Amino acid sequence: MKRGSMVRAIIFSVLFLALGSITAQEPQQQKPPEEQKPAEPAEKPLEPGWFSLDCCIGVIDAKIAEGKGVVQDALGIGIAGYLETTYVWGSRHPKDPSFLSGRYFYEDFNKMQFNDFHIALSKPEKDWGVGFQLSGDFGRTGQLLREATLWGPTLQKEPSAELRESYITTTIPLGSGIQFKGGLFVTPLGTEILPVPGNYNDQITRSFAFNYGVPLRHLGTLFTYQALKTLSVSGGLVTGWDDPYDNNGTPSFLGGVNFTPMDSFGLASYIVAGPEQFHNEKHTRVTWSNVATVKPMDLLTLYLEYTFGVEQKASTPTGTKNAQWYAFSVVGSYSWTDRFSTSLRTELFLDQGASRTQGFAATKPIFNVALGEVTLAGTYKLTKMFLARAEFRQDWATRSVFKRGANNASPNQTTLAFQLIYTY
Repeated sequence: MKRGSMVRAIIFSVLFLALGSITAQEPQQQKPPEEQKPAEPAEKPLEPGWFSLDCCIGVIDAKIAEGKGVVQDALGIGIAGYLETTYVWGSRHPKDPSFLSGRYFYEDFNKMQFNDFHIALSKPEKDWGVGFQLSGDFGRTGQLLREATLWGPTLQKEPSAELRESYITTTIPLGSGIQFKGGLFVTPLGTEILPVPGNYNDQITRSFAFNYGVPLRHLGTLFTYQALKTLSVSGGLVTGWDDPYDNNGTPSFLGGVNFTPMDSFGLASYIVAGPEQFHNEKHTRVTWSNVATVKPMDLLTLYLEYTFGVEQKASTPTGTKNAQWYAFSVVGSYSWTDRFSTSLRTELFLDQGASRTQGFAATKPIFNVALGEVTLAGTYKLTKMFLARAEFRQDWATRSVFKRGANNASPNQTTLAFQLIYTY
C-alpha cells in the first residue's frame, strides 16, 4: 500500500457518499396528515438545591435551547456542544515549563484555562440513507488534541483548533444490517472518553491509561454487526494510533465485541494491532482493552478496566527494546440526588520499558515504572445545562518521575482541580 493512499481513499469516499446522498434525493410525496397525539409531558425539572442557579441561568438555558431548536429545524441537522474551563494546582510546583507530569490534558499548573468550545453537527441516516457526524474543538483542548495527532510539524503550529471527528454512517442491508462508519472517529478502547455534549467523564483529569495506554482517535473504517440481541461484533482497518496520515503506509486492524446480557452488566472488548513506528512496517504494536460496566443499583455505576499493550523494538529511555504496559482501574460513581454525584477512581499503570511514559520528568533514564493514582471528584448541577466540579487526586510512582520545581523530580504529587461546563 502506498504511503497516504488509504487516507485519500477514505476522504474521497466520505465526500462522494455525502454529496451523492444529497444530490440523489427524489422529491418526497406529500404524506397524509398524522393523527394528533397528546402533548408529551415537559421534562422533569431538577429538585431544589442549595446552589441552584435555576432562577437566573436557568432562564438563559431555556432561551438557548429554544433558539437552538429553531436553527436545527431550519437546517435539518442536530447541533450540540459545550464550553469548559478548568483550574489545576499541583503540590510539586513545576516550572519552566509549568506542566504537571503524568497528564496530557489538564497539564497546566496554577492557571485558569479556557479548555474547550466544542461544537458537533450530526444528521441521522433515516433522512438520506447516509448519516454524518462532524465535530471540532477550539481552545486548549483543540491545541493538545492537534499536538497528540501526527499531522506533521507545520499543522502542529496552527491555532488552537482541531477537527475531532468527521465521519459518515450507513447501514448495509445484509442480515440484520451491517453498520458502517468511515472517516475520523474517537477510539472505542478504554473507559474514559473525549467528552461529548451530555456525556462526560466522572473526573476532571484523565487516567494514565487514557493518556498513555490507548489511542485517542483513528482514521479509517469500522463495520459493526448485531449478531445477537445481546452481542455486536466490529472490525475494520484504520491508519493506526492518532495518525490520520499513516506514518508507515500500512493499516492497523481495529475490532472488538460488545456484550450486554442484562441492563445491569455490559462488557466492551476491543483490540487495535499493527505497525505504528515511523517508516517501519516490521514492528507491531498490539493493545487490547476490556471494560466492564456494572450497575448493582440505580444510583451506583461501576467501571472495571483491564488494558494490555505490547510493542516490538519500541523506543524507550534506555534504548530500543521490546515493551509492555498494563492498566488496571476501577471507577465508582454514585448519584446522591439528581443534582449532586461523587466518583472515586483508583488505578495502577505498569509501564515495562517506559516506552509509553518515557519516564515523564525523571532526571535520569529509567527502564520500568509503576504508576498509581486515587481520584475523588464531586459534580453539582447548577442548572440542567451548567455543571460545577471539584477534584482531589493523589499520584504515586516507583521512580521519581513527577516534575518538581524546575530541575528536580519526585515519586508522588497531589493535585486539586476545579471545572465549569456549560452544555448547549
